[in-house]
Amino acid sequence: MEIFQTIMLALGSFFANPLLYVGLLAIYITASKRVRHERSFFHTRVYRRMADFFVPVWPAILIGLCVSLVFVLVGLVISLPVIIIMTAITIILALTLQLRWLTASYAIGLTIIALAFLPVVEDQPFILDYIGVINTELIVPTLALLLSLLVMAEAVLIFRNGSVYTSPRLVRASRGKWIGYHLSERLWIVPILLFIPEGIIPTFEFWPVIPFAGLDLQPLLLPFLIGFKQKVASTIPKASIQPVGKQVMYLGLILLLLSIGSLYVSWLAFVVAGFAIVGREFLWLQANNRDKKATRFFAERADGCTVLGVLPGSLAEKMNIKIGETIVKVNGQKVQDETSFYEALQSNSAFCKLDVLDYDQEVRFEQGALYDSEHHQARCITSKKRCFPI
Repeated sequence: MEIFQTIMLALGSFFANPLLYVGLLAIYITASKRVRHERSFFHTRVYRRMADFFVPVWPAILIGLCVSLVFVLVGLVISLPVIIIMTAITIILALTLQLRWLTASYAIGLTIIALAFLPVVEDQPFILDYIGVINTELIVPTLALLLSLLVMAEAVLIFRNGSVYTSPRLVRASRGKWIGYHLSERLWIVPILLFIPEGIIPTFEFWPVIPFAGLDLQPLLLPFLIGFKQKVASTIPKASIQPVGKQVMYLGLILLLLSIGSLYVSWLAFVVAGFAIVGREFLWLQANNRDKKATRFFAERADGCTVLGVLPGSLAEKMNIKIGETIVKVNGQKVQDETSFYEALQSNSAFCKLDVLDYDQEVRFEQGALYDSEHHQARCITSKKRCFPI
């Protein structure tokens, strides 16, 4: 009976945690905003709202299982008061509606910094009545280890899933021309298994690695929010976002080394927190500045129409048209804007043949049959002046 109650408490802690519902609400708001922008630019949505919920699910679960396995082997123990503080800080970050701040670097980093002011809090007994007593010497190194491993998990998610289903956008340049770009805005709700004191799982001499006063442990499944946001205008999304994932991984490895050092020198945990916040902000600014200084990839051109987005299930997707490629001819006719594209498309109501310039600047040919019900699937994501075929 005790084992059953322990398992139910572990699972129930996930669904009872307010961060789960804060995350779902943040995803809904982000998805609604995305759809609204896409319809204002192109008079159609590119992806359904549910894509923002379903696309991150399996990557988040898989990375959560991997990280949880490490934490179980290490025996990572966090006290309930620290979980309350970390949850409160994450909710405050969520209120900014900036998904990029919903990461371990900020949430756990700020939690560690907040614990540095714990002596001040101890002079306010009414606060301790709500959050309880915290053993800073044990908790801070544990949080540093948790932070570093979650930053590495963030890196994997960005590399593998950050460039999937990005949202195409349009903006007017300073000279009045339309410039296309992609916005990757994603939130992963990652389930992580941790331990808190006072349960039925016994501790041993070498487990957990950071001993917690010899108390038996209770597993808890907690939702951790990992957000990501990046604007890409200088290249295709994958080519710009995956390098960011690698850089975040390097940051995570540095943090991991420092957090291991904090097991022996506890003040290094505060270095981990500060370095995580500054490092993650630096990487975001670096990616933005690099993209701004580079030549615009989705710009108007006189020798074809650049593909800004491809509708799932559309004829363009069936013809293997990819984002960033350029359609130079439709049914043998050269195209350079919305009017010429549609005129060439309508020259043959039953068949569509495209000359496509790929990433290597080589022309390949794609063709497919058109049906009355599929004409809308061959249309373009358009601005008022130029077309970006989908």
